[in-house]
Amino acid sequence: MKKTSAVRVLLIVVSALFVLSLPCTASAHSPDRMELAYDAKTQTLSVKITHPSNNPDRHYVKEVVVKKNGQVVARGEYNKQPGDTFVYTFQVAATGADTFEVTAVCNIRGSITAKYSPGV
Repeated sequence: MKKTSAVRVLLIVVSALFVLSLPCTASAHSPDRMELAYDAKTQTLSVKITHPSNNPDRHYVKEVVVKKNGQVVARGEYNKQPGDTFVYTFQVAATGADTFEVTAVCNIRGSITAKYSPGV
């Protein structure tokens, strides 16, 4: 009888831990929006990202990868995010013929990619 009770308690505890872990995973999502802008005078690419998070220390954009004409030219790695909408900047020279492709990656799940031609 005691062994059966111990098994029941163990099953209840394991089930409770599983259920409690679901909200963190269920609320994880990829970044919602990304806008790119280029300032030719300062040769600066601005990446504005919207990624709402109730806990930006645990659920955040962990990486931003900047490609120019298919080649990685800049990368930012982060361990938290400053708010729900934020801007990261990258010093990258470009001409009117260049195309940027930027990918922002969530630390839990998902990513977003945007392309931009500065037309300098």
